[in-house]
Amino acid sequence: MLIFYKLEIINYKLFQMKKLLFVLIVLSTTFSFAQEITGKTRTGDKYSVAVSKTIKEYLKNQFVTFENSHADDANFNLNGKMFEKNEVKDGWSMHHQIYSDIKVPMMFVETTFYDENNNNQVWSHLWGRWEGTSKRTGKVWKNPFNASFKWVDGKIVQAVWVYDPTSEMEEMAALQ
Repeated sequence: MLIFYKLEIINYKLFQMKKLLFVLIVLSTTFSFAQEITGKTRTGDKYSVAVSKTIKEYLKNQFVTFENSHADDANFNLNGKMFEKNEVKDGWSMHHQIYSDIKVPMMFVETTFYDENNNNQVWSHLWGRWEGTSKRTGKVWKNPFNASFKWVDGKIVQAVWVYDPTSEMEEMAALQ
């Protein structure tokens, strides 16, 4: 009886080891077939410079680089809501009617040139912090933001912005 019990334990352990080995082989095979996202990232290229210049001009309520670098039919996604080029420009210009002392004291821009695994796409990424003082209340607002820009033939065709809209919502509600 003791011999059968020992054989049962050995067979159970052998079965568990086989299951573990099978799972490890399947996982390692799956990971080996995954394609890595590859490309080259730059910070001083013409795309990064254009994004940076667009923000610097916005601070002066100017939109020359914005007009030149964004395609007329570009898609603008601001916190999940879609806008057209003229709507974004008008909204940013309106900031100067609502806020004073608008600045972006911290900003970092980089552009990634993806390889053929990603259809040779070019994307610029912007991280920063926007600050402005409400002309109505004097409250100083500080908002971190992130944006990504897809470039095609030297023009931005898609822009995705993520930021906290609380200041805009409160200031716009107070105007009404």
